[in-house]
Amino acid sequence: MRYRAEGKKQNDQRGSALIVTVLLVTLLVTFVTEFAYEVYIDTTSLSNWSNAQKASLIARSGQTLSTGYLTALNKGHNTESRLEFPVERDFGPGNNLAIRIEDENAKLNINKIYSDGLTNDKALSSLQKLFEYLNINPGLALVIADYIDPDSEPREGHPDSEDNAKNSGLWSVDELKLVNGINKEIFETISPYLTVYGDGKININTATLPVLVSLHADMTETLAKRIIDYRETSPFEDKTHVQKVSGMEIIGQQIQCSLGWCPMIAVKSANFRVTAKAAVNEITRVIESVMDTSMNIQFWREG
Repeated sequence: MRYRAEGKKQNDQRGSALIVTVLLVTLLVTFVTEFAYEVYIDTTSLSNWSNAQKASLIARSGQTLSTGYLTALNKGHNTESRLEFPVERDFGPGNNLAIRIEDENAKLNINKIYSDGLTNDKALSSLQKLFEYLNINPGLALVIADYIDPDSEPREGHPDSEDNAKNSGLWSVDELKLVNGINKEIFETISPYLTVYGDGKININTATLPVLVSLHADMTETLAKRIIDYRETSPFEDKTHVQKVSGMEIIGQQIQCSLGWCPMIAVKSANFRVTAKAAVNEITRVIESVMDTSMNIQFWREG
């Protein structure tokens, strides 16, 4: 019996030792796994940080490259409101750069609906007509006017138009998201045709169909399409040349105003939005800017 007891005791001790060993091995494996995972995370984070920095530098290069392109555009008469193209340059395996250039003078400047202490009725009418063409309630133009003008008096028929109004010019088209009645869908519909940059001159060589339609109360879609067809074969070299378009003899003269905004048209652009998107091993960086043809930066955002 004594031998059995001792044997059982030894077996119990061996079992306990095995359990302890298994626990130690388990803990060791856990520690090693966690350590390896932390090393992996740290290494990946470092790699991603490095790729992000490289992508940022490439995107900045895209902004620099675009300045030369804008200089070339200014020498001629461009007829495209938006240009998108990849940059054919070797940035290394897995690296690429794409640039988008948008003509801000192909859009309506919403800040021009209020200037020199007064509402510019012609500019406001253009905004209303743009909304109407886009199947947006033209009354929203009045709400935007109240959001911008400095007084606190709502316009007739829009009692809530002064709620949370900024009462000054917009710094960005994105601010329209704060205007009462403008939801995401409406904003996405109207924002491609609006800007807050430039002097309000509309480049008739690059303005899109909706913007051309909005230039005058009597401008029809047919006339706007004739302008586009004309400039595709013979870009306007002078704003008076718009009168050469069939049906534009009178309207063409009226939209050339040299005093005030009626609106005043142009045949060259002075303000461009440049978006440079760089990718390095699937890590992307986007730099967006607005600059004039003298390369003065009016807006800069990196993300």
